[in-house]
Order: sequence, then C-alpha cells, then structure tokens
Amino acid sequence: MKSVGLISEYNPFHNGHLYHAQQSKIQSNAEIAIAIMSGNFVMRGEPAIYNKFLRTKMALSGVDLVVELPTIASLSSSDYFATFAIKVAHYLDIDTIAFGSEIDNLARLEKVATNINALEQSSLFQDLIKQGKHYAKIIDDLVEDPDVLHSPNNILGVAYIKAINTIDPTISKIAIQRQSATHHDQDIKHDTFASGSAIRRALINNDNIWKDVVPSNITCLYEKPHLLKQQTFNFIKYNILSRSSTELSQIYTMSEGFEHRLKANIQSAPDFDTLMSLVKTKRFTYTHIQRVLMQLLLNIKKDAFKEDIEAVRILGMTPQGQQYLKYLKKKFPNRSYVTNINKKTATLFENEIKATHIYNLLSGQIANDFNTPVIINKKD
Repeated sequence: MKSVGLISEYNPFHNGHLYHAQQSKIQSNAEIAIAIMSGNFVMRGEPAIYNKFLRTKMALSGVDLVVELPTIASLSSSDYFATFAIKVAHYLDIDTIAFGSEIDNLARLEKVATNINALEQSSLFQDLIKQGKHYAKIIDDLVEDPDVLHSPNNILGVAYIKAINTIDPTISKIAIQRQSATHHDQDIKHDTFASGSAIRRALINNDNIWKDVVPSNITCLYEKPHLLKQQTFNFIKYNILSRSSTELSQIYTMSEGFEHRLKANIQSAPDFDTLMSLVKTKRFTYTHIQRVLMQLLLNIKKDAFKEDIEAVRILGMTPQGQQYLKYLKKKFPNRSYVTNINKKTATLFENEIKATHIYNLLSGQIANDFNTPVIINKKD
C-alpha cells in the first residue's frame, strides 16, 4: 500500500489542510494519507486550541491514519521537530512526505538544504557558533538563497528535506504551495482558505466567519476553544517561583542563564504576554521563549531528549488506515504501533500522558490517554 505522510498540527483542521491532504494523495499516487500530528501542545509554544482527540476526529475527514508526534518534538525548533517527525515516518514505512510551503519549487528548497548542510560543516560556521552567534542569523547571512528562509513553511520544508536526506533518502518529497492565506494572517480574507491563526482568532472572538473556511461536514466539531496560553500563566508563574534557578536550568532548551531572567522578571508580570515582553532578548524569538515556558509547565527536562523511536501512538484511523496498520504489524512484527494506552504501554508515552493530564487540569476536559480508545472513522 503506497503511503504519503503529512507532518501536521491541525490547530485546528481547515480547508487548507483538506486541500493539502487531497493534493498529497493525488501527486504521490498514494492510497493512504498518514498525519503525524502534534498532541496537546504545539510548535508555536502554546496549548492546542482543541485537544488531540477532537483534532484527530477533524483530521480523519481528510486522512486515513493519525499518529501522535512525541511532545518533546512538538515543543522543539524546526530541525529537531523535523528530524523526529521523519524518524516517525520511517517507522511507519511512509513512501512520500508531502509538505506545505510558500513556494512549490522543490529543486530550490533542495538546493538550500544542501547549501545549509555544507555551511554547517564549514570552519567559518563553527567559528561563528563558538563566538556565540545565533544559528539562524549565521545561516541567513551565509546561505546563497536567503529569501527562501524568510517564510515559516519554507523553513520547515528545508528542515524536512535535510532530515529525509540523512535518515531515509528513499522517502520521496513533494512541496505543495499554500493557497491564498499566509501563515501569519490574523484575519480571514478569503472565502475558502484562511490561516490557522485567523481561524483561532475567529473562534476565540465567537466570529462565525470561521465556518466558511473549514470543511462543512465537520463544523459540528468546532466547539468553544478548550485552552488558550493565558490560562497556563499562573501555573507557569508558580513553577518559576517555587523552583530554584538550578532546577529551572534542567528544563529542556533552557540555556544561557535564561532561568535567571525568568526569576528576575516573574514578580513583575501580571500575565503571559507581559512576561514574554519582559524576558525577550535579541537572541531568542518569542516562539522559542513560549516553547521553553510550555516545557517548564510540563516539567520536560533535558534528559528526556531522545534520539530513537521506541513506539508510535495511533490516535485514529479510517477503515483504509486499519488495513495499513495491519500491513505494518505484519511487515514489522518487532515494532510497537500502540492503539490504546494501558499500564503496559504507558511507560512508552510518559510525556504525552502527562501533557494530556496537565492540559485537562487547565481546560476542564476529561478525555485522556487511558479513557479514550483509538478513534475510528467508519465512513469511507
């Protein structure tokens, strides 16, 4: 069974995602579309607007299998996010990765990826890193086609290409150009497509214009938002106040004494956005800081960093997805494809289970990894 993988967050699922899934199948000639989806916390350093189970139900309107990207990867920068996602794709025996980008010129993206790999091996690059220069700034200054890296989905696309070339060069690649809306659009301007940011804003503001840009057959799934980043603030503040600087320094991606900056400013911050403005530095983007704060909220420590895949969590499937899962289990009897969490399998997904419990504590949701079986969409 030929498969295409879509590395996604679906925060929430919208018409652009449906178009991407449909085009991915067509252009790859695949029978099965597999979404490798972030769980309850997403790459932008925020809780997902809806929990992973509801977003899985949404996604199954366009894909055949939904698996969970590990939490530590979801809350990482583009290179590790991409690397771990491609390792999951390899574990799932995926034939093609189809990613959205601001350009659909795969050759141009491939050239930039090759250029970056060469730069990373150069003595000039190593010297600049030792001098404390920021990675992204070095690449932007030295890469031959920097304009490609000025768009967020292009950046991820290049990261996917680099990861595929390193982990499994047999995986094919397809770049599918985004339609109409740009990644950072805050308003819905088109009658069919909109950015996730614009849709989240409409949902938060009870503006029903979002209904125009999500698949009509699943509008009933778009409830009141479950959780917003401001709701995490008091818990983050408690963690900063109650822990020593040494303890904070052990949080994943906490670096360069940033824990001291958090300690020095937390008393002055009445809310999430104020804390962000107080601790912002030229060296770190707002997104990076938000990811650090979510890792602090979840108590993800540096020793949680993993290189290998031990198992993959299956969140949902269609009948076609079930057939593909049977194929995987037959071809790879020693690999773990987990459809339901129990005492035996829980040790494989400790961060994901913890993230769900904390998400529920903050949002009042009750669906967790133990009481929610694999979601099956029986409609063909």
